[in-house]
Amino acid sequence: MIDRSSLRFRLTAFYTVGGFALFTTFGFLLLAVAFGFTTRPLASSLAHVVRSVEASVASAPAGESLESIQRRVVARESTDGIVVAAIAAAAMRQVPLGIHSGEINIAGFFALSPTFVPLRDGGFIIFAARTELDRMLAGFFVAAGVVLALALWAAWVLARALTREALRPLFTVTAELERFARGDFGPSPLQIARLTEFGDLASAYNAAAANVTEAFGERRRVEGQIRQFVAEAGHELRTPLTVVAGYVDVLRRGGFDDVEQRRDAFAALATEIKRMRALVERLMTLARLDRGLEVQAEPEVVDVGAIIKQAVESFAVIAEAPIAFELSSEALVLGAPDDVYEAVANLIENALKYGEGTPVAVSVVSSGGRLAVRVRDGGPGIALDDRERIFERFYRGAERGAVAGSGLGLSIVAKAVERLGGRVVLEDGRPGSTTFLLEMPALEGISVGHAS
Repeated sequence: MIDRSSLRFRLTAFYTVGGFALFTTFGFLLLAVAFGFTTRPLASSLAHVVRSVEASVASAPAGESLESIQRRVVARESTDGIVVAAIAAAAMRQVPLGIHSGEINIAGFFALSPTFVPLRDGGFIIFAARTELDRMLAGFFVAAGVVLALALWAAWVLARALTREALRPLFTVTAELERFARGDFGPSPLQIARLTEFGDLASAYNAAAANVTEAFGERRRVEGQIRQFVAEAGHELRTPLTVVAGYVDVLRRGGFDDVEQRRDAFAALATEIKRMRALVERLMTLARLDRGLEVQAEPEVVDVGAIIKQAVESFAVIAEAPIAFELSSEALVLGAPDDVYEAVANLIENALKYGEGTPVAVSVVSSGGRLAVRVRDGGPGIALDDRERIFERFYRGAERGAVAGSGLGLSIVAKAVERLGGRVVLEDGRPGSTTFLLEMPALEGISVGHAS
């Protein structure tokens, strides 16, 4: 469990120290600029007086006293806030300047440091008056204190905001993971900008949560399909089982004494048993196809043309109308021969059942790396309302008429061709030209004789 208070305090302290250093530096730079503008008039006056004293010393007649030169400079120049002091050489080391060394350094930075102009056995010291300089320096230190206080306050406010924004993804992700631990897998993506590592954490959580939600959604969908599949399979098996159970019960009680009635009863039993067997075989085929590509045997090169020819010949024996087969070129795919046969055979059987005795045409064309197999019949076609659902399991269209069936044939076709990396579509559903198209990737550049 994360100690949120401790983590928040440490991160706030870290941001506060960094922000205080930044704001203090920036504040003192601004303060130095402002103080420079404030002291500029006094610094200019001090420099002017220094130049005047230097000029007076340079032009003074021999023997003129320091006091005389001082009076002349003071009388000629405006020395408000500026002190011009004459001093003998012997007294130079005993005369205090009236400014502390630390203040001299600051004053020197702003061109306010004392200046000595020598003359024979003495000279002049020119400096800003203590009262004037103290007033400016006092203002500087007050402003510096205000800058420090504002920098600390601004750093603390900013640190709290940054800490809150930085830790929000972490605490939010923690709360979401705790929700996951309670079994609530509802989608709840986090809308957080990726400005920090915590933002990357939130993005990673969103991706993981989306995968988990998708996985549970897929699980619910599959469970729903399984329940529907079991219910529909049970419904399809119920009718023949009811018929068989009824006939068996009548025969057990000694019914059907008439030989003709017993023959009809046994014929009906054989028909229903055959129907159940066909349904079970189709369900087993779907179960095999549903196992997925990962459990398939090692794929092999399959001669689609040979398999389709075999299927056509098998169905031609029982077909009421001719089945035409056209192969334009050698057609090879990589996969399982059983999958190819299931896909093609179920389409041919479907065409024979619903084609109402019309001829069936099967063609194979290989071009551009794609293999196209078309199965066409001249039956009543497929209604518009049925076209989107014809590949669903146990679905039978409105145009089925009295044709017996389980509604699994086209589902087997779709699953088998999917395992081959292809697809099946209804290319034409109009009456008289119902055409299904199988598309799958073709192998090129090899022949059946060289395939291993």
